[in-house]
Amino acid sequence: MTHVAPRKRGGRTWALPVATTLIIAGLVVFGVLSTSLVIDVVSWWPVWVVLLGLGLWARGRRLGELRIGGLVSVAAVAVAAVFVVGHVQGWALMPSSAGSLTGSTDSGFTSGGFSARVPGGDLVLAVGPPGRLYEAEPLRRGGDIAAPVAVERSQDSDVSVVLSPSEDPGLFMWAGWRVNLSPLPAWSFTLEGNIEADLSGLVVENLQLTGTGSVQLGSVERSTPLTVSGDFVVQVPEDVPVRVVGPAEIPSDWERTDVGAASPVTGQGWVISVADGAIVEIRVR
Repeated sequence: MTHVAPRKRGGRTWALPVATTLIIAGLVVFGVLSTSLVIDVVSWWPVWVVLLGLGLWARGRRLGELRIGGLVSVAAVAVAAVFVVGHVQGWALMPSSAGSLTGSTDSGFTSGGFSARVPGGDLVLAVGPPGRLYEAEPLRRGGDIAAPVAVERSQDSDVSVVLSPSEDPGLFMWAGWRVNLSPLPAWSFTLEGNIEADLSGLVVENLQLTGTGSVQLGSVERSTPLTVSGDFVVQVPEDVPVRVVGPAEIPSDWERTDVGAASPVTGQGWVISVADGAIVEIRVR
C-alpha cells in the first residue's frame, strides 16, 4: 500500500508577508513611497526580528484547529500596514518624520518676501494660523526633492524667507513641500515648481509663478502684479478688477484688449503678465 506524505504548508504561511514586503519595496522603487522608508525599516529592526523569530517558532504548531504560523503571518502583514501608515503620516517614531520647519514668530512684521523653488517637485501653499511666519514640511510621497532648509533675514518690520532643498539629503527624498504662511505680513512671492496655492487668505503685494499648476487669488485694494511663466490656471474673485497683458484663456464675459484682456469690473486690481510661451487660463469663482 502506498502512503502519500502530508504536504508542508510553511510556504503558504510565509507567502503573505513575503508578498507584502515585495509590494512595499515595489512602491519605493517606482516612486510611490519615499526612499526614506528604508531608514524607517532599519530603525524598526527589533520588530522585524521578533516577527521572524515568532514565525520560525510557530512552524507546525497549532492552537486547536488554528495554525499559529498563519496567525503570525497575518499579524506581520498588519504590523507592516501600520508601519507604512506611520511612515506616510510622519509619526514621531519614524526617523523620516524629521524635515519639518517652523519659522520665527510673525510678531512685528508688516511685509515679507517668500521664495520657494522646487523644479520638478510639488509645492503646496496655503494660509496658516498666526503666530509663526511659516510652517513647512515635505510632501510624504515618493520623489526626488530633498527636505527644505530655510534662510530668514529681517530688518525692522520687513522679513524675507528663502526655502531651498537640502544639499545632502541622502535617502530623505520626497515629492515636494507643503507650506502654510502667516496671514499677518503682506507677502511678495517667487515660486517655482508644480504649484497648488491658495493665497486667497493672504495679503499679496507681488507674485511670480514659474512651472505648472493652479493658484487661487484673493481681493486686492491696489494694482498688484502677477507674472506667469509656464502652464497655470489662475482663479480670481468675480468682484475684483483684473487686467491681462498677453494671451490667455478668459471667461466669456471678459473683454479683449489691444494688449490682452480685462474683466468687467474696472479699477485697480490684479495685473497678470503672461510670459512668452506661457499657457494661462483665468477662471472666476
